[in-house]
Amino acid sequence: MIRTVARLLTITALVATALALPGTGTTPAGTAQAADLSYFEAGNIISDAVFFDGLATDVGTVQTFLDAKGANCVAGEMPCLKDYRQTTADQSGDAYCSTYLGAANESAASILVKIGAACRINPRVLVVLLQKEQGLVTGTKPSAMRYTKATGFACPDTSPCNPEFSGFVSQVYFAARQFQRYAAGVAGSYRAGKENKIHYHPNLTGCGSSQVYIQNKATAGLYSYTPYQPNAAALAAGYRTGDGCSSYGNRNFWNYFTDWFGSTQSTGGGAIYGKYQALGGETGGLGAPVTSFLCGLAGGGCWQTFSNGRIYWSPWTGAQAVTGDFLSKWAGLNAELGSLGYPLTDSLCGLAASGCYQVFQRGSVYSSPSSGIRVIRGDIRAAWQQVGAESGVLSYPVTEEICGLRLSGCWQAFLGGRVYWTASIGARVLRGDMLTSWLALGSEAGVLGYPTTNAQCGLIRGGCYQLFLNGALYSSPTSGTQFIRGSIRTTWQASGSEYGALGYPTSSEACAQPGGACAQTFESGQITWSASTGAHVLTPAMSTAWAEIGAGGGALGHPLMDTQCGLTRSGCYQVFQNGALYSTPTTGTRFVRGAIRTAWQAAGLEYGALGYPTSNETCGLTGGTCVQTFEGGHVYWSARTGAHPVHEPVLSGWLRMLEADPSIGFPIGSQRYTTTGLEQLFTGGTVVYSAANGSVFVAR
Repeated sequence: MIRTVARLLTITALVATALALPGTGTTPAGTAQAADLSYFEAGNIISDAVFFDGLATDVGTVQTFLDAKGANCVAGEMPCLKDYRQTTADQSGDAYCSTYLGAANESAASILVKIGAACRINPRVLVVLLQKEQGLVTGTKPSAMRYTKATGFACPDTSPCNPEFSGFVSQVYFAARQFQRYAAGVAGSYRAGKENKIHYHPNLTGCGSSQVYIQNKATAGLYSYTPYQPNAAALAAGYRTGDGCSSYGNRNFWNYFTDWFGSTQSTGGGAIYGKYQALGGETGGLGAPVTSFLCGLAGGGCWQTFSNGRIYWSPWTGAQAVTGDFLSKWAGLNAELGSLGYPLTDSLCGLAASGCYQVFQRGSVYSSPSSGIRVIRGDIRAAWQQVGAESGVLSYPVTEEICGLRLSGCWQAFLGGRVYWTASIGARVLRGDMLTSWLALGSEAGVLGYPTTNAQCGLIRGGCYQLFLNGALYSSPTSGTQFIRGSIRTTWQASGSEYGALGYPTSSEACAQPGGACAQTFESGQITWSASTGAHVLTPAMSTAWAEIGAGGGALGHPLMDTQCGLTRSGCYQVFQNGALYSTPTTGTRFVRGAIRTAWQAAGLEYGALGYPTSNETCGLTGGTCVQTFEGGHVYWSARTGAHPVHEPVLSGWLRMLEADPSIGFPIGSQRYTTTGLEQLFTGGTVVYSAANGSVFVAR
């Protein structure tokens, strides 16, 4: 190869996502079967009109084709062809190619179309060349080597590749340019318009050759590029292996081009005829032709009408039959000009529940007796396929996609649920109790907003959950389906979620609480929230006792902390805005607040002489006095006297005397020890306890 031509366009490859390259096998990914190789002509592999049509297609059409053929792409050392990008430099024109204007971050589709136009080579030919040489269109896990020698240019069978022409853009450009050099007769060993000796295999003596009359420059160029013709065994094998004298390069070029783009001699007619014959001709399901094939559709498409349907062809989708309800549905959506584009398959039946489907460029149509015929496409279709498509939990679609929701969202209903979509979140599945509860909460315009995940099950005790923009739904067989959000959800998660002490929520959040507070019940407790105090956990005992005194609108107000346990004798407590609750197995759950609580704290709380409270405070005694009982005594309070505890042995004697003589009054001081016993000051005198005889009396 000439080495004086400057290497094209040094490149910065921008790796996006990656496509899978085929392995070493001979059957390409994404190809069901080879075209009918009985039509292969060794002397006319492709016409000049098709081969040298440099303006045959555009960037968008090529990109759509690469996306479709590379749909199962997985990244390797390099990105897949559909995602490959590269910054290119200008390349001056010459007698074979016009000027190529470089650009930043060009896609492979753009590079192929621009080189095709500059060198007057059909971009489809370049796509096929990349597949034939390195499998870059349909394969998986592309290596750097696949791009380094993408078209096999300057890579002879008997020696290493010329490094001056390595790299994707150089490989494509100089391969296209070389075909023009072949056509001009300044390169290549084969010539059009004459007999040429063409071998079957590199084993020249063992496998032999034949004379081939090469009819055109395009075919001569293919032989100059790959100098072997397929033998009978290679042609009989389709894409697979023939015998020891088989070669496959030019056979595979014809196979790929015909399978992907129709006839190598014309655009559409041959492909439509081949499809019609493959479907049984006049004795098949389409019946007799009604029209000849007609072209001029969008994207260079063609079509032909038959008694029972039509065949449509485009360069990037091939020829596919559309019949019956599928034809009516597609035609009603403006056929190839509509949202679906051209068909990619014939209609196929035999699905679950007697279903059928047909795939188009931008969506699919599914039909079953129970669902009717519906279009499904885009991210909604992808989400549906991820959960098993028609055989999964959603089954068949029963509506079309419906848009115009909040945040420009869309949804589609299925026999087993719905899929909701927004551009920012994507498509998510809703079904069963999750869907019912979400709809009752106002769906996407309600408190939860759109779902951000599908439902996830496998939680403890048969539980499931689903996340939304503003919260979550949790469900279990015993607790039902409840929503949880905001600070209450955060507090619940901090407690261990469904695995923690609270268990699953048994109600949704209720916010009809005093002061705008909210509360939510769980299997083993409650979480309450207010703007001023935040969210806090209450155990069942605390929750019940707090509710009995009016909850947040009662004497205690809202909690300032979670329930805390681990006190003496299995005690627990919780502090609120206006007091506290204390609980033990023997004393129950009691509130204590204000001056009585202060006096109790001064006496040592539950560890002191008074012990735990055994009642809530009771007011309405003489002089506006309030009393609260404890294990070791009482605490009395009034605005005039303050709060003071009364312990045994003074307590019993004083209560007996008070019943007989109310003028003794209530305590105004604490008990104090004397040399003879105890004494405590009351409003009506001093109550004295004599240790000598155990008597209690009043000293006035």
